[in-house]
Amino acid sequence: MDGAGGIQVMELKRKLDGRTMRYACEPVEMGPAFAMLLYRHPVALSLAGVAIPAGSRSYGLYWTDRPYNVYHWVAAEGETLACYCNAATETRIAPASVEWLDLEADVLITPDGRGRVLDLEEVPDELSPPHRAALAGALRALADGPAVLAEARTLTARATGPRA
Repeated sequence: MDGAGGIQVMELKRKLDGRTMRYACEPVEMGPAFAMLLYRHPVALSLAGVAIPAGSRSYGLYWTDRPYNVYHWVAAEGETLACYCNAATETRIAPASVEWLDLEADVLITPDGRGRVLDLEEVPDELSPPHRAALAGALRALADGPAVLAEARTLTARATGPRA
């Protein structure tokens, strides 16, 4: 099953500077501690150097007890394009929304399991100690690219079948 037929859940990405970005997504799996949302890419684009063709899907994976979230980018044909991971904290899952605080640093994991840290220079020097600890925990957890990739593929397969 790919989404819930027109039902939307709002992803609320809060930035450290106070801005909130909103993205309308389809709920795939919603629970108190884990959510999976689907965003369908209507046009081709490039993100972090990865070509994302029109018709590709982005599965957002969110946990309330982890210092990161994962976007599993999947081509229309089903193959993994990459996993884009955000260092994140203060994740809250509600029936109509998933909200999280972006800690600015990201990790891109390619289909071969190699990871690359992005945007570390965007992390403010005045980041609070709890947020700095969450960022460090995210970077440690995301250092095992093959494990992150395998988990994203397994979770996405629950919604799409084993192709992704």
